[in-house]
Amino acid sequence: MRIITGDECGLLKETIPELSRLNSDVKQSYHHTRDVGVTRLDDFRTDGELNMARTRGVVDLAFCELDSTHDDYSEGSISFCALRINGNLEKWEGFCPNKSKEDRICGGVYKLSEKIDNVFESQHKSEISGYVGRPVAMCAAHPYQKISSGSHTRNVITCCFSSGIVSVIDVNDIQKGIVSQYDAYSKDNADRPKIQFTKADIVNRDIATAMAMSTDAQKIVVGGRERAATMIDVETGKKIWKAKNLPPNPQTLLQQPIWSTAIQFLSNTDTSPINGSNELLAVGTAYKQLQIYDIRANATQRRPVLYTPEWDSTKVNILEHRVTSLCQTDCNNIVVGDSAGYIHSLDLRMISNKHGRSFSANVGRFNGPAGSVRQIVKHQTLPIIACVSLDRMLRTFDIIRRKQLDCVYLKQRLN
Repeated sequence: MRIITGDECGLLKETIPELSRLNSDVKQSYHHTRDVGVTRLDDFRTDGELNMARTRGVVDLAFCELDSTHDDYSEGSISFCALRINGNLEKWEGFCPNKSKEDRICGGVYKLSEKIDNVFESQHKSEISGYVGRPVAMCAAHPYQKISSGSHTRNVITCCFSSGIVSVIDVNDIQKGIVSQYDAYSKDNADRPKIQFTKADIVNRDIATAMAMSTDAQKIVVGGRERAATMIDVETGKKIWKAKNLPPNPQTLLQQPIWSTAIQFLSNTDTSPINGSNELLAVGTAYKQLQIYDIRANATQRRPVLYTPEWDSTKVNILEHRVTSLCQTDCNNIVVGDSAGYIHSLDLRMISNKHGRSFSANVGRFNGPAGSVRQIVKHQTLPIIACVSLDRMLRTFDIIRRKQLDCVYLKQRLN
């Protein structure tokens, strides 16, 4: 198993967790932290020094689709993109041997093949008075390395800035630059979108905080502070769906606050239907809620069809902290990571919006992380999830037993 991580200092690292185990007995070694099996993807400056700076911190990573008919393709090839905090987009290519058990624990060879200096400088700059914010997310259609035969038709990635600007890049021709650029929160009035309850005269334009792309690479969803999740067509930039907020509080009549911090499209084939729909969107919020939306064009409602109870300081809650990451593990379960380092496994069948606090929905917790969980990813075939957090540790867990398998120290805070 190979895991590629990016950290706040701009370093990309390949980790093989099996090499960090003290011996073959996982039960005796899971609690140890070792940095064996960790290699850096070489990225040096012209003077020969390692290119390491917080201004080059890695924001997100995404796999690119590979063409098996290409001359450079061979079994074990890998390709992915890295978005950095300064707006640079890098495409990395490599080779990972995988024919035998010994090959799978050998380090891969990677190189930087192409690069875009700034994925957000475009025609929108003059319209927003020179402000575009900071990079918040990058996503692709495939969560794993996909191999296709023939021409690539939907090999695109999207990058989102905190102001709501979304750039679409064709991975097959990165040197072409930005294919198209949209504003997820395009102005309908004369003023630029801004947060209404910001104190004093400060206008906070950093409103977008999360983004996700559908598996067919035709739709993206952007959510943020005081902005409901909005679905955009990748080809045209037209808004095709927008989430509707929960009803006001029946006692105070105050509107529910909105702040989407984690978004994921649920699998159409591996998810049990909810309200007769398999086209579902999971949204985690900064107000300690998980919300499930029906995103069909003919859906009867745009409000969440399923959601965890509203957080209440006087009661016991399912989620006690801001949601930072989501990962679907099977047809009924979603793993939720929060800003305090807690990772919960929630059963969607047990969430009830009619009565009670739905405590039975929390079927278990993955113990380990001591800092905010930045990302959770499930293995393509094995019942294993990997997570990175601000405690500088990479951890892997057995989904069935919820036991920690590996814990690798990576020295920098991981994004």
